Amino acid sequence: MIISILMAGGKGTRLKTDVEKPLLRFQDKALIDHVIQTLFKSKHIDEVIVAVSPNTPKTREYLLDEYNTDFNYNFHRERGNSDKIIKECNNCMNGTKKPSLHIFNTSGLGYLEDLSYILRTLEKYSDKDILLFINSDLPLISSDTIDNVVENYLNNNKEALSLMVPIQIFEKYNIKPSIVIDDLVPSGLNILISKDVIQDEERLILYKLELAFNINTLDDLNFLNRYVKNFFL
Repeated sequence: MIISILMAGGKGTRLKTDVEKPLLRFQDKALIDHVIQTLFKSKHIDEVIVAVSPNTPKTREYLLDEYNTDFNYNFHRERGNSDKIIKECNNCMNGTKKPSLHIFNTSGLGYLEDLSYILRTLEKYSDKDILLFINSDLPLISSDTIDNVVENYLNNNKEALSLMVPIQIFEKYNIKPSIVIDDLVPSGLNILISKDVIQDEERLILYKLELAFNINTLDDLNFLNRYVKNFFL
């Protein structure tokens, strides 16, 4: 089973705004809506879990209202009898078949702490699920890219995959990266097996502008709006 874990519980301290980062508006939609609807379009994703925290209570309420979803820790336990626990999103994809959407509560103490907690929890039900972790601040990421990453992962023999972006694309478009490792920038998308252990990792490097735009500040969002207007529309 391939499950996408959409991380939406961070503090967003660099934003300097009262609006929670997943709810920032871009092209008349919340950032998190762009990512959720991209995941729904993927041909490989079976379920979407949105990981929220005490840092993002409004995001949790937004998801409950907008997607008619559940607040459920133990959805895997009754996977064979999912009618009891799954409420499909009624507002997306024009009624076509789509993954189920769940909300998962984390502590919000930090990305690595939340990731480890998610792995420990899901490992109780299966240690063989494929988990695609993605941040809620990647509004331009496409379903084709998601599918490409998953297919690359399925065709290699390592437990984990990290999607990286070459620093050159940031330099070309004058985008400030959040972190650089060996001339590569982490994209905010990773794949792991549902086990809370150190996993052997493959690096997938994609030269795609859509992966260079992750929103950490309001300046990033303004920058994105300018570039979308100039390059994507």
